[in-house]
Amino acid sequence: MKRAAFLGVLLFFVAHQALAVYIVVLRNGSRVVAREKYQVKGPNAIFVTKIGTLTSIPVSQIDATATEKANALNLGDVEALDWVDIQRVFPTPTPTPQMSALGRIRPGIAAKEGDAAKPTPTPGVGYREARYHDPQVDLAFQQGLESYHLYLYRTSSGTQPSFLFIEIQVNGQPETLKALQAVSSTYQLLAEKAPERLPERVEIQMINEAGKEAGLFRMSVADAAELVSGKVTPDKFFVDHVIF
Repeated sequence: MKRAAFLGVLLFFVAHQALAVYIVVLRNGSRVVAREKYQVKGPNAIFVTKIGTLTSIPVSQIDATATEKANALNLGDVEALDWVDIQRVFPTPTPTPQMSALGRIRPGIAAKEGDAAKPTPTPGVGYREARYHDPQVDLAFQQGLESYHLYLYRTSSGTQPSFLFIEIQVNGQPETLKALQAVSSTYQLLAEKAPERLPERVEIQMINEAGKEAGLFRMSVADAAELVSGKVTPDKFFVDHVIF
């Protein structure tokens, strides 16, 4: 596919008012959402995460310039999606134990148990070690999730090279519906701004806090448009499109 030069800034705004937050950007490219700016104690930065966990990380791991830039927008954790048609280098994350749950599913949490271990009508849908082929499209969906305050996820290539896979940990039906809205909003925005770079499908696997599957979806851009436009409600979308 021909890659057209594309430069723009896309802003996501959530409908509800975000709590005051402070974004800590790490040198490995990952981000942590804190309740307020960290305090430096010796070689460590001390802060409370948005979910209330007291955390410390080495100050040397913090990208001070990127952190300052992220918080200068005064958008809380609703952040800009910066698109530049270049290849970025995505370093392998090396989070501390306290932060290992942020931005990705904790190891083993998606292990199937009991009824969740039964095969689905779409075998093979799941997380893969291979990344999606367009890192910036991948990043856009990650930022779209975080703009809806969904921080426990991981992404990869889907069952086909043109498919993007997203695994999201959710807490109950309301958060499941919010995750569908986050993905569909990002998908629709990309359709408007960069249609030549759209994933053919977005495969979504919801995982509950017990590690069991809470819903499996294979979303097209047409599906996303229905939800974003309000043609269908999130509840109806779930019923019509969930795969069990």
